[in-house]
Amino acid sequence: MQVVALPIRGLVIYPGMLRVLAVGRATSLRAVDLHLERAADLAMVVQRDADIEDPLQAEIASIGVLGQIHRITRLPDGTARVLVEGLQRVGLKGAPSLSEGCLVVGVEQAIATTTDPVGVGAAARALSKLYAEHMTGSGVSAQDHDLIAVGPSDPEHLADQVASLIEMSQSERIRLLEEPNLDARLRLVSEHLAVSVAQQKMTLELQSLVSEAMDKSQREYHLKEQLKVLRAELGEAVGGQAEADAFEERILGAGMPADVEKEAMREATRLRHIHSDSAEYTILRTWLEAVCELPWSKTTDDVTDLRSAQVVLDTDHYGLDRVKERILEYLAVRQLQPESKGPILCFVGPPGVGKTSLGMSIARALGRQFTRIALGGIKDETEIRGHRRTYIGALPGRIIRGMTRAGSRNPVVVLDEIDKVGNDFRGDPASALLEVLDPEQNSTFQDHYLDLPFDLSQVLFIGTANLIDPIPAALSDRLEIIEIPGYTEEEKMLIAKRFLLPKLAANHGLSDAHMSVQPVAVQKVIADYTREAGLRELERQLAKVHRKIARQVVEGRKRRVRVTPAAIRRYLGPPRYYSEVVERVDQPGVVTGLAWTAAGGDILFVEAIRMPGKTSLKLTGSLGDVMKESAEAAMSWMRAHATDYDVPASAFSSEFHLHVPAGAIPKDGPSAGVTMATAIASLVMGRPVKPRLAMTGEITLRGRVLPIGGVKEKALAARRAGVQTIILPAHNESDLEDIPSELRKDLVFHFVNTVTEVLELALAEA
Repeated sequence: MQVVALPIRGLVIYPGMLRVLAVGRATSLRAVDLHLERAADLAMVVQRDADIEDPLQAEIASIGVLGQIHRITRLPDGTARVLVEGLQRVGLKGAPSLSEGCLVVGVEQAIATTTDPVGVGAAARALSKLYAEHMTGSGVSAQDHDLIAVGPSDPEHLADQVASLIEMSQSERIRLLEEPNLDARLRLVSEHLAVSVAQQKMTLELQSLVSEAMDKSQREYHLKEQLKVLRAELGEAVGGQAEADAFEERILGAGMPADVEKEAMREATRLRHIHSDSAEYTILRTWLEAVCELPWSKTTDDVTDLRSAQVVLDTDHYGLDRVKERILEYLAVRQLQPESKGPILCFVGPPGVGKTSLGMSIARALGRQFTRIALGGIKDETEIRGHRRTYIGALPGRIIRGMTRAGSRNPVVVLDEIDKVGNDFRGDPASALLEVLDPEQNSTFQDHYLDLPFDLSQVLFIGTANLIDPIPAALSDRLEIIEIPGYTEEEKMLIAKRFLLPKLAANHGLSDAHMSVQPVAVQKVIADYTREAGLRELERQLAKVHRKIARQVVEGRKRRVRVTPAAIRRYLGPPRYYSEVVERVDQPGVVTGLAWTAAGGDILFVEAIRMPGKTSLKLTGSLGDVMKESAEAAMSWMRAHATDYDVPASAFSSEFHLHVPAGAIPKDGPSAGVTMATAIASLVMGRPVKPRLAMTGEITLRGRVLPIGGVKEKALAARRAGVQTIILPAHNESDLEDIPSELRKDLVFHFVNTVTEVLELALAEA
């Protein structure tokens, strides 16, 4: 017969089951209306795919359920909520079709079959028992269960009722609905119910364990609190006994000074009377740990053989004779006076010359432990002295932590980038270093966290800096400054041959069988691809060559590569640097000067031009105040002595513009005074500066040339740029002793006292 069909999605309603359905599709609403208005039979059919909106396109389960709507609630949005009860299974004959605005489907009676009536009864009783156990575990009493549960005498309804209550997937529910055999239906429901009962038991067991654990924890807490009160009444120690004993043993074996040991033992005793759960216990325990880890009496024996130390220093670093000589002098004094205090050295030089690695070599030469403390950019005084332990998360300062890492009282400690220590509202770290770096005070250095004196007098402190000027005067007064200038090209060649090339070959897995590097190729890299006082850029460029060769070897393109100057251009591209000296000073008003920066020596050009306008001097090039004053002094001197050089006064009735190129780079300092005076003189006299000549020096308003610093660095920069003649102040003549002989051979030095001498040497004929 044909009946009205109500398709449902995501749900299966079994016979005897009451459910509220949301009805929203037009065909479904029409089916509900016909069922209520005409008392038409209603068959609930299940869509296998709930995502399909059109029921005519959906696959329908082969078994449906005749239903009865008991109540309907219509909602404002046009949908409805209906309370429907499943009555009996029916088989569907064919696919649903559309009639009178709703779906209709042919149905026939569906009768359950059984293969073993006796077995069905036994299965129903087992299912009924398991069902009762499940309901009891869910909190339903046995009396309530007997009222609502179907008995084993009606196995078909029992299976449907259980299936409607337990968790199953939609496909499994449809399978149960379509199963004609009652034996299989009972077996399928029993399997799912057994799993549900097992999960229920596991959940109850876990809840019981959690409850027991909480009860036990609460019980222990109350007992501990009672024990704490009892011990306090009896005057006995509370907690921390075992750890206090361990700390006392470590304190007695650490070899601390008597006053320090007394204070540490007092704190360890106090630890016994503090409960282990309190915050103060943790703070005190951390403090005792920090005190016990310090090397109060541990030292390493210095190497006494000066020759062995010399070999280590020469193996690790080429040149640097003054540094090596100072270390050997220190070793000699230590042999004669073992109790002598460690010096406070400070290596000053441009980046990449090996200041930090030199500290490691010194530690190896002395046979001492090594630790490095980075100071660059720190602005908080507590970084040096530590925080007071009353603060949460307090720690010792970097000095004490460095001593703990070193594990001995006499390590080599490198204070890296000491010139880059800042200061702000949190304090001045440089001032905190005054006590650390004073041999007369650091024997009783006190960190805020420890609040105990610690002896730093046996430590060999080595500071590193790029410039001396940023270091506060009080701090630099405590340092023994050792300047490390840049390397000459010859020194770079030797360092590359002895150190860099073997290291790079090993790092890149290459050997002599894979490559050979010609010395002229290294020289080309130094001259055309680097402009530095140190070696970092040279190492980077050579590493680039090694990487390209490694790729060629791996790809099988070449078995052995010869690195020639031509190959350098292929590997590194066109040269990055060239000499500007010749092409830029071929006209009046352009002079080559020499500068000293944090990166070493460098050349700079001073350019002067004259144009119509009011008498004035315009200065550009990001110049500092000192450099501007030098320019004004140079102009004043030239105007005052114009008649000496047959320059009419009217020549200065114009606007002068003095510019120092590379305007984005700030420049300052007095040593460009002679350069600016020469640029102005060259312009007004119309005489260009001689080629390949550079100069440096400070001038006075009377035309005196005053001494400057960084002579070696400036000479190195001049040679790199192709300069052949250098004009220096006469007072700097003694600085030639620091310039290597190979550098003096390539350069001609002139020493002057006045600007007049500078002009005589520098200006060419018009």
